[in-house]
Amino acid sequence: MNIERLVTKFFTSRLKKFSNLHKGETCYIFGDGPSIKWFDLSSFNDHPAISCGMMPFHKDFQSLDVRYVTLVEPWIFTPKLFQPEVIHELNDISVEYKRFIKRTPDKEFFVSLSNRFSLTGLNINYVFRGFPEKRNHTDELLEQFDLFKGSFHASLALAHYLGFSKIYLVGFDAWTIQPARTLRWYELGEGKVFEATNFATDFLDVLKRDIDIYTISKEGGSKNVKNISYQDYTGMTPLFKENHELIDDCYLKKLASCSEYKIYPDKL
Repeated sequence: MNIERLVTKFFTSRLKKFSNLHKGETCYIFGDGPSIKWFDLSSFNDHPAISCGMMPFHKDFQSLDVRYVTLVEPWIFTPKLFQPEVIHELNDISVEYKRFIKRTPDKEFFVSLSNRFSLTGLNINYVFRGFPEKRNHTDELLEQFDLFKGSFHASLALAHYLGFSKIYLVGFDAWTIQPARTLRWYELGEGKVFEATNFATDFLDVLKRDIDIYTISKEGGSKNVKNISYQDYTGMTPLFKENHELIDDCYLKKLASCSEYKIYPDKL
């Protein structure tokens, strides 16, 4: 057994309690893509959900049945002294995330093992590369991937481990929707169309052995999963809202400290 496998098995053994907890059920997974700006989130409260990124700060987050939250950025909750410099600009929002975790003990949080000594609690679960066990052939095939290297892989891997058999992806514009758009829902503007090249095809092909995967888009299609339009799925017309309508300004100010994000007009 190699060292990575040993670390995964030892430090993430607590994940075993989630194995097939939702076997055969349907779920939503919410990402940070700009298509979120066109959607009424209350349309997606009929199934349990997994969220990633900054979705907990969306004004309508409480209308969802989110039970699991992933934020797998390495070192994001560690003291600045121990962080890579690239993470420093996220300190303000990571403080808000800690507050959110503290006031929502009913949700399960999945964070990088690198935060092991900086973030603890009964609802904190640590992830590192893979699962703590191989339950079937699909799990064996997934061992070739770093399952927790980013939100897209992490949330889908978690859904598989939980046993969901159908997934609706909401807000994964760059990964599953064609044409793909830049920006995130909490940034300013509609996002620009770009030519996406990373479709995680090999990873998705493994998951699709056991899971029926859809993406819900404002319009358009998908190259790697099944596409369904928001209007066809909900019977409602998409209606655009700007970032300040979807998230309180106190959080926008925190996010604006990250130079990568376009939050206010003067950063366009």
